[in-house]
Formats: sequence, C-alpha cells, structure tokens
Amino acid sequence: MRAVVLRSLAVVGIGALILAGVLYLASTVDGRAPTVLGIALTQPLPDEPTEGLTTTSLEVTFTEPVETVSAAEAFSVDPAVEGSVSWSGSVMIFTPREPLALATEYTASVSGDVRDLAGNRMTDRPAAFRFETAGPPEIVETQPADGAADVALEEPIAVRFSTLMDTASVEAALRLRPAFAHEVRWSGQLLEVLPTEPLRPETEYRLEIGEGASDVSGVPLDGPVRIGFRTLSPGLELSLVVPADDSDGISPAASIAVFFDAPIDPDSVSDQLLSIEPAVAGSTALVDELGNEPAEPDDGRVLRFSPSGPLPANTTFEVVLAPGVVGLGGGALAESTTWTFTTGAPQAAISNQITFLSDRAGVSNLWAMNIDGTGAHQLSTELAPILDYAVAPDGSSFVVGDGRRLVMLNAGGGDRRVLTEEGLLEFDPTYAPNGQRLAFARADATSGTGLGIWERAIPGDATPVDLPPDPSASATPIASGEVGETPNNSRAPRYAPNGDALAFVDSSGWVGIADLTDDSVIRVGYDGQAPPAWLPDGSGILLTGRATQPSGGVPPLEGPIDPLEPRPGATVGVLLRSGAAVEETRFGDATVASVASDGRIAYLDSEGSLRVTPSPEQRGRVPSSVEGERIGGAAFAPGEDAMVVVVLPPDLDEASPSGSLERIDLEGSERLVLANDASRPRWLP
Repeated sequence: MRAVVLRSLAVVGIGALILAGVLYLASTVDGRAPTVLGIALTQPLPDEPTEGLTTTSLEVTFTEPVETVSAAEAFSVDPAVEGSVSWSGSVMIFTPREPLALATEYTASVSGDVRDLAGNRMTDRPAAFRFETAGPPEIVETQPADGAADVALEEPIAVRFSTLMDTASVEAALRLRPAFAHEVRWSGQLLEVLPTEPLRPETEYRLEIGEGASDVSGVPLDGPVRIGFRTLSPGLELSLVVPADDSDGISPAASIAVFFDAPIDPDSVSDQLLSIEPAVAGSTALVDELGNEPAEPDDGRVLRFSPSGPLPANTTFEVVLAPGVVGLGGGALAESTTWTFTTGAPQAAISNQITFLSDRAGVSNLWAMNIDGTGAHQLSTELAPILDYAVAPDGSSFVVGDGRRLVMLNAGGGDRRVLTEEGLLEFDPTYAPNGQRLAFARADATSGTGLGIWERAIPGDATPVDLPPDPSASATPIASGEVGETPNNSRAPRYAPNGDALAFVDSSGWVGIADLTDDSVIRVGYDGQAPPAWLPDGSGILLTGRATQPSGGVPPLEGPIDPLEPRPGATVGVLLRSGAAVEETRFGDATVASVASDGRIAYLDSEGSLRVTPSPEQRGRVPSSVEGERIGGAAFAPGEDAMVVVVLPPDLDEASPSGSLERIDLEGSERLVLANDASRPRWLP
C-alpha cells in the first residue's frame, strides 16, 4: 500500500514538471517582428544630425538581433553607394568604400525581407532617412569682420568654419601679418586666435589661412582666407584708478572708480566692464568728478562701481577693467587694466589716533592711524579731493570738505550724508567742544557771494550767525545767508574751548570774536590769512596775517574753495576778548601751527622751521629732533611732550605741501616716520 502511494506521488510530480516546461516554452517563443528604431550618421556636423562629412558611415539600429544577410540585402542608399557592412549587436554599420560626393543629398532605406533570429519577418517598413553631405569647408563668419576698424587690442580673432576642420592642417596654414604672440583655441568649428600681449594701436593686421587647410575628411578649404582689420586709435586714456593700485587700509565703504582724460559715451557703459575678484555685487554708472550724475555730457568722465554693501574687511581685491569704454568724441580704451587693493577694518570711534589727509588711495581723503603708525585706515572715500576736515570731540563722526560741499560720516565711514544743498558752497568746518553743533562758512555757488558763518545742530538744520556790518559799510547788520550788494565774507570759524564764542576772519580785512551767549561781537581791522587759533583758557585768539588791511575788492568765491593759507611775510598776532586791537608777538614772520592744552604754541618761522614757545611773549626754540627741517604742519600730542609733524622734502613743489608724517620727541631727538604722504595732521585725545 505504501509503495502504491509513493508511485502515485512520483507520477504527479513528473506531470507537474512536464506541464511547467510546456508552459515556459509557450511563453518564451519569439513571435514579434523586428523593426528599425532609426538610421543615423556616424559623422554628423555639430547640431546638424542630417548633415554629415563625406567620410561618414550610416548606423541602422534594429529592435533586436536580426539575420545579418537579410538585413544587408534589404539596406540601400540612393544614389547608389558601394560599401561594406559590420555589426555591433543589433546595430548594422554601413561604411562606404569611397568618400561620399560633396554637397549631395542621399536617401538611406531598409526594405525587403528582414528576419530576426526566430524567423519573424519585418512587416513595418521604416521611413527613409534623408541626409546631405557637407560641401568644401568655407568660412561662415569672422570676428572682427574683414575691413573692420577700431578693433580692441586684446580682442580674440575668431573664425567659424562650415564644418569640422583638421586643426593641425589649419594651424600649419595660418599666417598673421604683422606677426604677434598668440595662442590658438578650438571649440568645434570655431577657431580663436588670442593675443598673449596687446596688439599695437592704429595698426593694420591681416590673418591668412592658405593652401593645405582641410576638414577632418581631408577636403581642402574652398579657397584661401584673408581677413584684414585695423586696431583702434587710443583716443581715451586712464588718468586715475581709485582705490589706487596696491593700496592698503581702504575703507570697506569705498567705491571703485576709474577716471578718464575725456568724456565717456554713456552707451558704452555696462556692468560687464569691471570684473572684481573676490566677486562683489553692485552696479556700474557714469558719474562726474564729484560722484554725481553728469549735468552735461562733457562731465561724465568717471566710471564708478558702487558695491551693494560694505566690502569685506582685511581682504585683497583684484579689479580688471576690460576694453570697451568709448569716448564721447571718438576713440576708445586701448587695453585692459588690472590693479589690486586691500581693505582695512572700520572702527567705532576715532580716539587716541592721528588723523591726516593723504592721496595714497588715488584721491586725497581723510585717514587715521594709531599713534605708533600702525593700523592706518581710510576714513572718507570721496571722489573729489578732500581739502579740509573736522572730527567730533568724542570721535564718533567726522566732516570732510572738498571746497564745494560738506559730507558727514560716522567713524566707520558709514551713514554718509551730504550736508550742503544744491546751489551753495560750504567750507571751513569745525565742531563745537560738546560735539552738538557744527560751524562752517557758506557762499552762493552761482554768484560767488559770501554768505557768512552758519551753524548746524547735530542733528538739525543750519542757521546763520548774525554779525554786525563792516564799520566801513552801512549801519544795517549783515545776516549770514543774505545775498545782496554787500557780501558777507566771514569764514574759518573756530569755537572757544568752552563753546561760548566763535572766532572768525573776513577776507574783506577784519577779524572778530562773536559771543554766542549775548550776541556781542569784538571786531578789528586785520588781514587774516589763516583760521584763528584759541588760547587754551579762552581769553583770546592767535591770528596769522598782517596788521594792514588788504587793498582792493574781494573776488567772488568759486569752488573748490581752498582752506586759508598764509602768504609770505605773514606774522602772528594776539586778539584778546578784552582788547580792541591785535597785539604783536615775538615770533617775527611766522604762521601758527598748533596750540597745546597747556598753553604751548607751535609756529613755523619764515624759514619753515618748527618752533615751540610757552607764550606769545617769547620766541620759541627749534626742537632738536627736527633741526634743519622744513615743516609743513604740526599738532601737539594730548598730554605728552610729543608732536606729529609733516617734514617737507627739500625739492618740495609749493603747490603740494604733502610730506613725511613723523612723530617727534620735544625733549629729545627721537623721530618715528608714520607715513610718507600726509598733510594737515591732528592728534586726537
């Protein structure tokens, strides 16, 4: 019984296996007909799948492996082409025996009895594949075009061919006349000849590609190529870049500017002209030399890039100005310009530092440094040269003036505000001792009429300081701000140490002290040639000028208005608040340089030597540290027996009183050079 059961199970298992095999064979027998997925060229032109080289082959891709003989017999090309067939899986490759004819249309098709390996016949006839062979290689376009003029000196010479070229044959046939150093670069059908050095301006150049140049099929170029062009006439030159090349300590609030020697065509200005590395977001615009939108076409001589935010501190930037800027009257920038600069770090306050004017960044601006000369950094970033400045007593802000307008900024160079309204000139700024007011002089920009002394609350509006009239004029008081027949030429205001009075000079020939508590004024005739300097106790002022009044009228004021500068033969006098006349000092021909908080006076004698004296009644001595030197400016150190002085070079150009900024010991001979290019120094507490 048991054996019967086992035999029955064996029979059932064998039957199941047989059934599974039958079902597997039934499901895997190929009953589908082959089809053609596509016909393609093996050597098409770039982006042209139906246009090929004369050496191209044709690929026929089937959906599955097929009988090779039947497929080869079913394939044809019209016009007829002899060739051979090879296979790669289900892909048949037809290779013509000879190169195809140039510029000829062909039709490739598959028809007839094509069978797969299971014997299934192809039932769907595929669409014919029509293609065209390329003609002889020729030039499609060139840049510059043949006969072009005003070609940039660094512009690549580009030649685009109609087909892929044998690069070695083209380069062997290439001639450049006159020859210039270059590199060759290929990109598909495009040949570029890149000058490795700028071409010569105003020069005729010619590029030739002669016999021997052929495409990758060996078909020669359809005739020699000759391209002639003329490089531009410069006609436009850079006069200045800001910040200057290799400058350091540049304010993160700075813009990047390029000054040209002629007006710029606004249509040639774009954001692509300047490239900056590391990359900086911002915009490029054409401005005048003050940084404003040009009022007239001839005013647009500055290309300025304004960053969208502060530049990173302590970072070196490389700037490249590309050719492309065109002059308004013709001509263009001949070649690119590259320069670098490095930013400094802004500070919250300017305290216990030395400030000075310097053009080390390209344009005269306000700078500050530590008292040992380290940490020099730019404070103002104006495009117009700064002529004068004032720093708030607490060091939190400062005002700079370019002889036309006053600009206020915080200690870090931010929160920039132009204080001067359009149509006015403002100059000679000074802070009140409490830092809450700013005094300055004003004039009418159109007529040049002086408008006298003004005060501006910080923050707040400007109001005039009313002064009595010149004794020789009418009895009607002259209010600052009135434009009439009698100008108010008061300028160079300076606050008393406690802020209760303003001293000033008038180019009409008098000086004065206005008491701000009771509006009384002391005024005497005097040819003031420099800003007044207060004695530390506020009892009076030191004046540089002449006791005789100037002869003749006062010319109109035209911007930029320079700070007052003494003329040869000036002397130093004292006007006390209790006195009625300017008293002479023992200084002889001299100019006041600085007054210390302890009453010491530094002045420059007629030889330019620095002298220091404890009082106006004594002639000063020359510190041994600067004996024999000509000094252009000086400032006492707060609470120290030291000064900073500007030592002028022996061959000084009188129109440029910049020199070596040095710290000196008043009791010894020590000197420390702090900067090589400075003027108007001040030592802040």
